[in-house]
Amino acid sequence: MGLFDFLKPKPANNSQHQKKAEAIPADKNLYLLGALKSILIEMGYRVEKHPQYLTLIINTELEVSTAIVENPGVHPSVLHLMVATAHPQYFPDGIIESVAGVGISFEEQVNVALSNYINSTFLTLIDSLSDTHNPDLDFTKSINGKEVLWHPKPGEMHFQGLWQEYPQYDYLFELLKDKIPAQLTNNKINWLKIYVSKRADGEIIGECLFNNVQWEAGYHEIYKYAKSWNLIDEFRGIKQFMVFRRCDLYDDIAD
Repeated sequence: MGLFDFLKPKPANNSQHQKKAEAIPADKNLYLLGALKSILIEMGYRVEKHPQYLTLIINTELEVSTAIVENPGVHPSVLHLMVATAHPQYFPDGIIESVAGVGISFEEQVNVALSNYINSTFLTLIDSLSDTHNPDLDFTKSINGKEVLWHPKPGEMHFQGLWQEYPQYDYLFELLKDKIPAQLTNNKINWLKIYVSKRADGEIIGECLFNNVQWEAGYHEIYKYAKSWNLIDEFRGIKQFMVFRRCDLYDDIAD
C-alpha cells in the first residue's frame, strides 16, 4: 500500500475514532521523547534525559531533541516531527531533520516516524563517530598542500512511490562525488541531506543541504536525475542522509 492509497478517505468508524482519541496522551511531546528513549535503550545505547530540556543524551555525547509540528492542514493519519541531533564537538549547532509517520493511531504514527529518523539519520551519525569506512568509497582532498583521506558514510535510502528498480545505496554519492570535495570544510565531520520527488504532472521539488546550507550545484544534479524518471505511479521520491568523516590519520595535517 502506497502513501497516497493510505491517505484516501475511508468510511467512518466511530469506535475506531474513539479508540484513537483515547490513545493520544496529554503531553504528546513528552510521550514522543519517552518512546524514542525506549527504542534506543532496546537497541543497546546508554540514554539519559536532559535535566532541563526535551532532549536525550545518547552514549554521553550525542544529543537528540524532538518536537511535534502541529499543522491543521496535514492529514490526520500523518504525524510530522522535527528532530535535532547535536554533538558538542563535531556539529554543535545541530542537524535538523524533518520526518513523518503514517498510521491509524498516534502510537503507530510515532513509531513509524521515529523508525524513519533512526534508520535515515541517527544510525549514520552514530557511525560517523568512529573511523569505520568502506575503502571503495573513500576519496581525497588537498588540505594545506597535502592529500587528506575522507570516509563517506551514505545512510539508508528511503523511497516513496513505485519503483521498477531501486538505485544502489551509493548511487547519489557517486552522482555528486566529483563536486563533494570542493564543499568540504576542514571540520572533522561534514554532512549532506538530499530529498527530491517528482509528480505525474512533472513537478519536481526537493532540497540538497550541505552542512545545513542549500547546495545549488548539488541540487542541480539531483534535479536532473529526478527529471529523467519515467513514473509508473502518480508520485515518486527519494531521501538520503550521508556523512563525510576525515580519516583519523590525517587530523594533524588538517588542524
